Amino acid sequence: MGSRQVRLNATLKDSGNNPIANKTIQFFYRASGSTTWTSAGTATTNSSGVASVTVTVTTPGTYDFRAYFAGDDQYESTISLTVTPL
Repeated sequence: MGSRQVRLNATLKDSGNNPIANKTIQFFYRASGSTTWTSAGTATTNSSGVASVTVTVTTPGTYDFRAYFAGDDQYESTISLTVTPL
């Protein structure tokens, strides 16, 4: 099996379930069982609170994915992550 692409989507919402736009989300992945996370890039949330990146994994196996919003003086993080094979 060759490389495989997956799209990572993170949705950032406030405590009232309203989308939060223009915030930077960092994405990471690792092979399951590994302790080392690899950056998959960053993206800015759109008006729906969604940020997306596409990552290419080159080794067959199972992977863990993570999205991280550092928070700011207005918001704490609330993130849901969806992984979609391409």
